[in-house]
Amino acid sequence: MPQQTPKKGFIHWLSGLVSNPATGQISHTKLWANIAGATMTYKFATTPNAPEWLWWAYGAMVGGYALIKRGMAVIPQMAQIAQQKGKDDVAD
Repeated sequence: MPQQTPKKGFIHWLSGLVSNPATGQISHTKLWANIAGATMTYKFATTPNAPEWLWWAYGAMVGGYALIKRGMAVIPQMAQIAQQKGKDDVAD
């Protein structure tokens, strides 16, 4: 496997923010989630003396999105575990 140059490696890493790793095509879900995150981060970072509500909104947006994304990733894993458990119960 040819070694990537640092520039190509960075571009490949950066494309992972908006593309599906399996197909390489743009993922609209990733694209708009990252645009929303970047916009909120910019607004949060450039607001002098940010009020408490802005901290809560920013934290909920960033942390909430990450938690929901991880929770949704667990669903197929739990289904697979339940399916395997069902097979094991039948074999006993």
